[in-house]
This record gives sequence, C-alpha cells and structure tokens, in this order.
Amino acid sequence: MMRDLSRWLTALTALWLLIAPATRAAPRPDEYLIRLKIDRAAEIDRVWTDYALKPISYLPRINVFVIRPIDPRRPIDLSALTADRRVAWIEPNGLVHATDVTPDDPWYGPQQRPYLELMGLPPAWQLTRGDARPIAFVDTGVDLDHPDLVNKVWRNPGEIAANGLDDDGNGYLDDVTGWNFVGDNAVPQDDSNHGSHVSGSAAAQTDNGLGMAGISWGATIMPIKSLGANATGTFSDTAAGIVYAADNGARIINLSLGGDYSAAIEAAVNYAQSRGCLLIASTGNDGANVVDYPAALPGVLAVGSSSLSDQRSTFSNYGPQIDVVAPGEDIFSANRLGGYAILDGTSMSTAHVSGLAALIWSKKPHFTADEVAQVITSTARDIGSPGWDSFTGWGRIDAARALGSVNEFYLTTLLRP
Repeated sequence: MMRDLSRWLTALTALWLLIAPATRAAPRPDEYLIRLKIDRAAEIDRVWTDYALKPISYLPRINVFVIRPIDPRRPIDLSALTADRRVAWIEPNGLVHATDVTPDDPWYGPQQRPYLELMGLPPAWQLTRGDARPIAFVDTGVDLDHPDLVNKVWRNPGEIAANGLDDDGNGYLDDVTGWNFVGDNAVPQDDSNHGSHVSGSAAAQTDNGLGMAGISWGATIMPIKSLGANATGTFSDTAAGIVYAADNGARIINLSLGGDYSAAIEAAVNYAQSRGCLLIASTGNDGANVVDYPAALPGVLAVGSSSLSDQRSTFSNYGPQIDVVAPGEDIFSANRLGGYAILDGTSMSTAHVSGLAALIWSKKPHFTADEVAQVITSTARDIGSPGWDSFTGWGRIDAARALGSVNEFYLTTLLRP
C-alpha cells in the first residue's frame, strides 16, 4: 500500500516543482492542512475528487497534506470533511510569528556583559565552551555572510554545493547550509533580522576580536527559513522546518516564534521528540496569561523573559506551561547585512536557553533531551514565589549552576517531584 502512496507522492512532488512560485506568499484563506487515515493512492485521490480538492504539497514525515479547493469560489465543506471517516483531522494553514519586541530606542552599542554575567556565563565558560553540535533555528533565516556568523553556519556533510543533486537523499537539492521553506530553495538567507539576532545570541563566533559573544562558542547554526520578511510564516512551513531539523542532525531546535494551536506543528514536534530532540520555544510577548504554541505543547521547554533586576518582563506571557525565564530585554546581537541591533522579547530569552542546552550537551553528550531540560529547570534561580510559579516557572536560568551540577545530576538523576 505504501508503494502506491510513494509513487503518487513522487508525481505530486514533480508537479509541485513545476508550479511552485519563487517565493511563498501568505497563505490563502482557503488553504488547509489535512491528515488522512488512508494510504492507498486511489483512496486518497477519491477524497480529493469527492470534495473537489487539489493537493498543493505534502509533509511526508508527519503525513500531512496542504490542500485548496479546485474552484476558489466554492469553499471547502469543512463539516463534511471533519465527519468523514477517512479524515483524521483538518485545520486552516494558519500563521506563526516571531516573538520579538522592537524597542523605540535607537541602536546604541554592545551591552552584553550585564545579562551574560547574570546568567553565570563567564564561570560556565571555564567548564565548557561548547562543541560543534548544531542548533536549528526555525526562523526568518540567518545572515549567511555576517562576520560573526559566517564561520558558525552549519554545513551539511552529505551535500555537495551547487551540483543540482540531492547528494544525501534527504529530499532537498543542494541544501549545504539549511533550507528556505518560504522560497523553496537552498538559500536560507535572513530578510528580516530576527533569525540572525536569535542565532547570534546562542552561537555567534566568540573570542575573535569582533562584534559580540555567543553563549555556546562551539555550536553551529543550522538556518531553517520558515518565516518571511515580515517575521510571519505558515503552520506548514514551520512544521516542515521542525522535521528538517530533526532529520538532519539537530538535537536542539530553537523556536523563537508562536501562534495558535496547530495539529500539524504538534505532529512535527512529536516527530522531533521521537528522534531525541529538545525543542525550546518562546511563551509570547503579549504580557498575557496564555502561553503561545508550540511552547504550550507537552515536552517543549517554554521560555519567558526576565529583566536585569530578575523580574518578569512586562511583555512576557505566562501560564501553566512556562518552564523557565531568561534575560530578554535590551539584548545585543547580530543583525542582517552584517550589523548589530538591540531587541527585546521572549525570542531572545529562548535563544539564551538554546545556547545553554548546547553547553550542557557538550559536557554530557550521552544525556537525553529530558535530562538536559531537567538540568536547566532544576538549576534555575528562583526569582518568583518559592518553587515553580506561573509567572517565571522554575526561575531564571543560571549557566554556572547548570554546568557545575551535571556530574551530580548524572549520578543522582535529579528529578523534580
């Protein structure tokens, strides 16, 4: 049965490559994501015929189709599709957005030391400066030529540049430095600033006499462009980006983005977790008692923002899913076009936690994703009500405590009740 499905999908992919536009526009209001309970090509085609649908693309690892009506003047019959026994679920191809807040103040120069020292980074760097494990950034892309990032960009070891072939057989041609799901090409170049900023915070080149310091000196940056120039992207591109990261060797997946619940994104998160990945996501910047998705999903490390005075940032979302906070105000990091900028947001906080996760894994590469997450939460500095609270979780991350505790953690398997 799966052979029929594979043959059908090969034909669909070939058709899609012919009709795909050069860049991905915002999703049409009649575009949906659907998972079917059937896998025979003829049965799948029957669903499209029964409801006058056309498949636009397919996410094979999580078995999700992107569909539209054949006639855009006739809306999809959602009630009938939802009730159809052949359909597992259907949802709009909604949007996620980058979770940064741009301050009104003009750019005024590097000010990293206060928040890096607050997080215990200089002492932590005496224990480890990280190794060359990739951190995947599902974001707006990365400035691939930035002087503080260019030498840290991940290189796909199985791909040969510009030969027009899928050398490693992962389904993406010439993806030497990641993938652009917005433009459907192998150039995940940042056109927004957001992705360069968060990746720089976590893993910019350090101790090179230039620019800024990243938390993990050794980690590489896997650029995955799922958000466009307006720092917004579709559920389908975000889910595809998560799957790409998991399939291409990233154990840390940074999700400095958020939005409404998506079954497709949850499926992608579950897939990545099944492959041993730690997903770290921002809670959101509305200052509200609600944690954005995917941070609210089970097993995702949900990160809020704190200030230099160890208070919850007023813009930082909070709620029952929050795990930790990290500095997210006046964060200096890389900008596109080779520059630097200061930004606020839970996006920046999330990048700090991803960098810390990379340091921990470099010290204890045999740790599972759950164990790395437990080290981060169990060594956080409690800055709110005693114990866990819904505003700051277990507290503000502390890299020195985290790195200093890993040997003890390994011996005692430190778990919270």
